Amino acid sequence: MTPSSNCYELLGVSPTANNAELRKAFRQLSKRLHPDTTSLPSGEATRQFQNVCEAYDLLSDPVLRANYDLSIEKDNNLMSQNKEPYLTNIKPVQFSKSIGVRRPLSGGELFSLLLLITSIILSLALGVFIALLRGVNLEFTPSWLI
Repeated sequence: MTPSSNCYELLGVSPTANNAELRKAFRQLSKRLHPDTTSLPSGEATRQFQNVCEAYDLLSDPVLRANYDLSIEKDNNLMSQNKEPYLTNIKPVQFSKSIGVRRPLSGGELFSLLLLITSIILSLALGVFIALLRGVNLEFTPSWLI
């Protein structure tokens, strides 16, 4: 049976139908849809007949029927409350957890940042020192800006 199909609609009875009405509807449908007696293709007839049998088995057992009725009622309430039922159980806090949390830098990461900054400063200082030794005038305005 497909998840979207309703057992009551499949058997053609109302949700308030008693066991006698269920049995009568099942017998009529099973005679019409049985793979040996129908004009439908074999695979289609087998699938429909199995769906009818599953629906009757579910609705003929009082406990299973009560659970089924509760699940239908719950689904109907859920659909009426929210047009997007797949988002009902997600809380806004869960979205922020999936983005990630910033953590403090470890000692090794801090040391590597210190080495990086030190090497950049030393490279700039060395470049300025070599330029001064060569006697080059330092320009503080970039050449592409002039």
